[in-house]
Order: sequence, then structure tokens, then C-alpha cells
Amino acid sequence: MKRASIDIGSNTVQFIILNGDDLFLHKQYVTNLGYKLDETQKFHDQSMKDTLNALIDVKNILDDNNISIKNVIATATEASRVAKNGPAFYDDVLEKTEIKVEIISSEKEAFYSAKGIILGQDLNSFTAIDIGGASTELISSIANPFEIKKSISLPLGSVRMANWFNENTLNGKLADILDIDYSPYLNAKIIGVAGTMSSLYMMANNISKFSHESVNQKLLKLEEIKNVYEKIKDISAEEILNIYPFLGKRSKVIKFGASLAIEILNKLSSIELVVSSQGVVFGSIQDL
Repeated sequence: MKRASIDIGSNTVQFIILNGDDLFLHKQYVTNLGYKLDETQKFHDQSMKDTLNALIDVKNILDDNNISIKNVIATATEASRVAKNGPAFYDDVLEKTEIKVEIISSEKEAFYSAKGIILGQDLNSFTAIDIGGASTELISSIANPFEIKKSISLPLGSVRMANWFNENTLNGKLADILDIDYSPYLNAKIIGVAGTMSSLYMMANNISKFSHESVNQKLLKLEEIKNVYEKIKDISAEEILNIYPFLGKRSKVIKFGASLAIEILNKLSSIELVVSSQGVVFGSIQDL
């Protein structure tokens, strides 16, 4: 039986279909739902249109594959927790697509992210880093039996950093938010989950088209992230997109995601991580 999961983040909409336990489809849409969110506390009109269009496309794919809406789970994370017009937007989504979206807590986001990472993988204890558009999760977990030992959601992500950079407030906010106790997350295997880490791996290894197989469980070294960051830190989003066309709209924020990855790996005294493309969508689908 086919079942599907959708996760609406502040930068991307992630969508997967499983056929039994096998991955049938993994698709992402960059919709930038967190654009200027800290400034306005609302979703931007164009970002809502792009997200709705993505979900309409998702619904068409579901229909084409005869997947009932009862076999679909949809979640939304940090940007949707903040946006004052979030509930009204998701009412509109429900009316136009039949997709009912649950705005989940940071704790549930961490739970789903960790559950997604371990699906089909042989892991013991690990620390996950999930750099999103509006938040970054650090999650210390044990795979078997599954347990989250400690997690924290930092109100810091690539889209937020880009917005703060444009407002000339980035450096002060970055230092304050990263000033936490990292001891619960040290001395464990580091897993970098979701779009930022997958994109950095692709950039470091000259991979031009995303696929689950091309990035999942691949080793990414801190030195490789630094090399990518040095290459892109002083050039425009348009120039980044010319070099890495697969980034699409992510080209506007990837340099901030790269700098944040470097900061956190340094805080964790880690020189490498394993990339996982199995994030919240792979965790939430296990609830169906």
C-alpha cells in the first residue's frame, strides 16, 4: 500500500511516497515560506502562492497514484509556528487540496526528524543537526531502543540569517543564539539531516541533480563545507545559481546555511558528519 508524507518548512516543502517500506517518490519544492517572517510575523503573499501551488501539485500526484487522503500525513514547522496568518493559510490549503496540515511543536519536530534518520539504518547513538530555514534542531538520540536524550530548537536558520543579514543584525543575533550548552551533543556520531546538508554535499561533490541515493548516508567533511563556503561567500545568489543550477531558490540562502553548519560543527568539535536525506517526512510517515 502506498502512503505519503508532506513537511512544510520555512524554505522547502518535502514530499515522499512509500510503497510498503520502499521509497517510491521523494520530491521537494523551494517555496521560501519564511521570507521576511521575523519582520512581519506573517507569511508573504508570493510565498503562500508558491506553497499552495506546490501542494496542489502534490495533490495531483496523490490522485495519479490513487493515494487516499487518509493515507497522507502533513506537518508544518517553525515558520508556521510563528506566522500569525498560518492557521488561515492552512484552512485555505485544506479547502483547495483536502490536505490537512498539522503545525507541530519543536519537540515533535525533533522526534520526527530523529525517527526519520534511523528508518532503515544501522545506528546506535547519534547527534542530529537539522538546519532549516527558520530553525535549527540539535537532537541527541539512541536508535535502539529509540530514545531522544536531549534536544533543542534554535530560532536560527538559513532564511532567517539571510533576512537578518539584509537588516545588518546577523552577527549579534547569531552569537547570542549559539551561546548554549553543547555538552549533551558531544562525542557522538554526527548526522546532518535535510536540505541544507544535502545541498552542501552535492556542491562539494559536483552532483548536479538531487536523488535520495546520491546523498543519503554520505560522508561530508568540515573542510569540504569550508571550501564550498569560501567559494560562494562573496558572490551573489545569481552567481551561485549559475555555478549550481540545481539549488534553485535555495541559492539565495545556502551561504548562510553553510556558515551555520561550520559554526555548529566547530562547537561540537567535529570534523565530519554523515548526510541524511531522511528528515521529518520520513519520521512522520511512520505514524500512519
